[in-house]
Amino acid sequence: MVAFSKSILYNCNAFWKIKYGDKLNKKGYTLIELILVLAILGIILLISMPTISNINDTYLNNFARQLLYDIRFVKNMNMTEPVKSYNMVLLADGYQVRYANPMPAFHKVVDLRDQYSISFYENSVWFNANGTPRRAQTITIFNNKTGKFREITINVNTGRILLYE
Repeated sequence: MVAFSKSILYNCNAFWKIKYGDKLNKKGYTLIELILVLAILGIILLISMPTISNINDTYLNNFARQLLYDIRFVKNMNMTEPVKSYNMVLLADGYQVRYANPMPAFHKVVDLRDQYSISFYENSVWFNANGTPRRAQTITIFNNKTGKFREITINVNTGRILLYE
């Protein structure tokens, strides 16, 4: 057997360090570094992803605003073009904007998603040429799954159309 002396081993280690440096001592990341990176990525994902309830509330708010804008459109068109006689027909699953003269026709048809419904007193909204409605009305849009709702109120005296969130 050949015995190696300490000086030969020392020379081999010195040669190895000169040729490759300290690369062999640092092969990868430590477990703490990996856990820290995964924790930071998890926090970023939690902050950036919206919740399902916020998506449902967003749809409810957007639909209520769109209905409000369409009611105001019907009001403004009756004030500017009273000959066409615009009106809105409310359905349990959506609404329709129509005009009557010269022939009845649809201007716009909007449908609701399955989990939403509309509640109303009278199924049509009419405005006179001066902008006042023929009847006061409260329209409620429901989210049947969460129980949340938005109300649109039409004031008969002033013709104001208000959205309550």
